[in-house]
Amino acid sequence: MNYSKVFEFLFQKGRAVWVTILLVTLVILGALTVNPLAAYALSRGRQSNSSKFLIFFLATMAFPAEVAMIPGFLLLRDLNMLNTFAALVLPGLANGYSIFLLKGFFDSVPRELFEAADIDGANELQKFWSITFPMSKPILAVIALNAFKMAYGGFMWAFLTCQDPKMWTIMVWLYDFQGRYGAKPGMCMAAFVLASIPTLLVFLFCQKIIMRGIVIPTVK
Repeated sequence: MNYSKVFEFLFQKGRAVWVTILLVTLVILGALTVNPLAAYALSRGRQSNSSKFLIFFLATMAFPAEVAMIPGFLLLRDLNMLNTFAALVLPGLANGYSIFLLKGFFDSVPRELFEAADIDGANELQKFWSITFPMSKPILAVIALNAFKMAYGGFMWAFLTCQDPKMWTIMVWLYDFQGRYGAKPGMCMAAFVLASIPTLLVFLFCQKIIMRGIVIPTVK
């Protein structure tokens, strides 16, 4: 009975499910596009400039996300991007840790592969897509899982920038649901169980690929 009421409230009285699905899709696609390209450019670019950019990206990891919330909110407000998907997706499009992790892997790829691609007349985009991208699937799976976790489980940023109920994510919806039915712990627990299922499914889907990343592939 509690699960049926939660389903009714979630699917019939709001757009949280569809907003969350679209948000997660955009965030994962952005993470698997921007971070690998940035890491590849740092790995294949001039080492003097690459180290400076890499230090900048690593510096972003020294501060908690809460520090940038208010400046980010004010910037999005001035750009009239509040209550939009841009407010949810753009601030986390690039991740310093993901770029650092991918750059370290790209640096370990044998240069002979790129030299062979140069002989065949491949450009940088072709070398990225044909050589480095297929070899980095385990790391990309970890990045995709982290991107999903941040997009799906993020509450404070989504609550701060998208206060319109039409743009609520599932986590914001859970907060509102708990406020309405806090006196009924059975319904709240049913909502929490249903909300945890997507994370479990995504992890199981990526598990085999992630396990392959324990042993970094080598080229004989």
